[in-house]
Amino acid sequence: MSALISPLDEARENLRVIRQTMERSTQYSTLSGWSGVLIGLIALAAVWATYRVVALRHDIGQTAPGALPTLAGIWLTALILAVSAEFLCNKIRARRVGKHVVSRLGAHVAIAALPAFLGAAVLTAFFSMHGLALHICGIWMLCYGLAISAVGLFSARPVTYLGVAFVLAGAVTLLLSLSYQLPMMAIAFGGFHIVYGVAIARRHGW
Repeated sequence: MSALISPLDEARENLRVIRQTMERSTQYSTLSGWSGVLIGLIALAAVWATYRVVALRHDIGQTAPGALPTLAGIWLTALILAVSAEFLCNKIRARRVGKHVVSRLGAHVAIAALPAFLGAAVLTAFFSMHGLALHICGIWMLCYGLAISAVGLFSARPVTYLGVAFVLAGAVTLLLSLSYQLPMMAIAFGGFHIVYGVAIARRHGW
């Protein structure tokens, strides 16, 4: 009986690997370089807006409670724009190459990234409650890097490199003084995404 089951299980495993490989190749072909560049530009705009709010209120040491709704609005808007840019650019790219941007792999990717994003949300609330919102920059980079690293298991190699870069940048940022927090945000969320977008464009097209 085991002799009959073993080949059957092996065949199922081979089919699973083939299916995953085909899904990975589909994901590769639908990656858009424009999405990375646009997300980087959106992040730079959000960093600039954050700097204006902080500078006008002179809250370099701690963020006043009155500024938190404004800062939350800035980054929530940036998040919505970034997600929209990612989806629309990849959808256009997928249509161009005759693929579908939404797939079973996409669901696995979302599930893999979700814990890191939930952790970032909880830590953001905690830091904000204690008037330390500007200290969250390094945590955001770490959590985002962990999420991207998880996504990299299902995607192209540059995605994994992007995740590792964010984890390292987050670790460094946590060791720096507050005056370096926003510049590091610009370098990571802005610069890293733009470099990533160009790298994807060179390998897979815009």
